[in-house]
Amino acid sequence: MIKKILKKDVPEFIQNPIFWNHSFLSVTKHRLYAHYMNPNCDDDDIVLLLAYLNDEIVGYMGVFIDIIEVNGKSQKIGWLSTWWVHPKTKGTGIGRKILNTMYESLDGRIGVSQFTPSAKRVYVKSGYFNELKTNKGFKFAFRSNLNIVIPLINPKLTKFLPLFSLTDILINLPINLKNQMHKFTTMQRLKNIKIEYVNIIDNETEKLIRDHSSNHLSQKSPQFFQWLKAHHWVQEAPLIKYDIHEKYEFSMSAEKFNIYFTKVFNNNKLVGFLVLQRKNHLLKVLFAYYIDGNQNIMANLILLHAFKLKIKELVCYDEKINNIIVSSKTYLYKRKKLKESIISKVFEEKNYSNYNLNFGDGDCCFA
Repeated sequence: MIKKILKKDVPEFIQNPIFWNHSFLSVTKHRLYAHYMNPNCDDDDIVLLLAYLNDEIVGYMGVFIDIIEVNGKSQKIGWLSTWWVHPKTKGTGIGRKILNTMYESLDGRIGVSQFTPSAKRVYVKSGYFNELKTNKGFKFAFRSNLNIVIPLINPKLTKFLPLFSLTDILINLPINLKNQMHKFTTMQRLKNIKIEYVNIIDNETEKLIRDHSSNHLSQKSPQFFQWLKAHHWVQEAPLIKYDIHEKYEFSMSAEKFNIYFTKVFNNNKLVGFLVLQRKNHLLKVLFAYYIDGNQNIMANLILLHAFKLKIKELVCYDEKINNIIVSSKTYLYKRKKLKESIISKVFEEKNYSNYNLNFGDGDCCFA
């Protein structure tokens, strides 16, 4: 059986102790409440599907309701965000049934903004989707991160984590000095620049965003950004060691987490707006709106954030900004990144090459 959780059901579900006392989480309370507060989500829109077998939850799929512009028309879309089935159901077809139910419930108007290779095979096999976009970007490394990279490559080596951490500290001693020098020179290039950290979108910022997003698949409103800032899907958890995040297969907390809204001024004129997400050692450029010719300023401000926050890795898909960062030579090494996305054939558009898709579009800005 597949149960649909609608937006209007959320208050009741948040207060249901039986649902939250399950051996694993199908969603977190703060993520569920974020769906409830989504300005693009109506009362009868789905936010979560639960799959039951013998009265036990054995799978789920989340969906983020958004608005996109296709062929000059504003249309709702459900970005699939979390999809999980219990290993014991392998071969039962429950995973595919969840996908089919979501597709049918949203009249086929779904998309996926990021996915694993195994999930991609299922999506392709379904026959529901066209390719939307393959964004090309870079991941820049600024510090040694053996304690992160090696366990990802070989989980069996996690037991040596203290050794990797110590090695990182030793390697990063001279690197930190080098980064301090880069920080100083970057600051010198920003002498006439001022920034303002905000949590709302005022009229001049809204105009800048609107003027520089005419070809964007998803044209973000002030209400969207204010929702994004107020309702994080990932909660900052300084005592992460004691957190219950092991119960959830997706992101729910991080030792360090924030989303920064930054207005950028050059000689007192607004020239850009940056949305950066910091999660532990990683900094992501989710959205970058700027007047052409100001990409140097934007790139240097991003680099300055990286140095100040002492992050280890930076991910960016803005081509002009990346060109500046590549030429700066302020990083240890870089690696190319590809982010594939797909969209339902129901939207009747086969060529999305003229549409711009931001790194933060879909559910990528939340998780």
